[in-house]
Amino acid sequence: MSNENKKQQKNLFLTESTIKKIEQLKKDRKLSSHGAVIEYLVDSYFANESSQNQTLLTEIDAIMLQHLQRLLEPLTEDLKRVRVTSNVIDRNTQMMLEFWNHYFIMTDAKKLGSTDKFKTVPFEEAEELIKGRIAHNRQKKIDRETKRALPDNQDS
Repeated sequence: MSNENKKQQKNLFLTESTIKKIEQLKKDRKLSSHGAVIEYLVDSYFANESSQNQTLLTEIDAIMLQHLQRLLEPLTEDLKRVRVTSNVIDRNTQMMLEFWNHYFIMTDAKKLGSTDKFKTVPFEEAEELIKGRIAHNRQKKIDRETKRALPDNQDS
């Protein structure tokens, strides 16, 4: 018999009500002795403790997953917007490349008159127009983010 399974005598002081409960369990579970009842109770306690811990860990995992999904939801929406915007920009860029290639063919251009060398008035107007649009869109984005953040701050 290993030391772990070797029985040892212990003197315990128990209330009358606890003794009655041990007697009842001994009878109900058809156990041989009071010691067997106590071993049964200890084993049951630790088995239950382990399953409760597992249940608690499962609940914590579920809560963390829900929290993570709440955190990722706004990012997912932003990524969708970026993807759509990227597709539009890519399409427009491809169209512009086709247009400019056609333009150079039709005008029999031999050199590129780059903006490093010369900027026309219409080009400068277009540049200002685009800067204005970018600033306007950026301000709209900041306003949206501020509106989105306000309800969160009001809960505090």
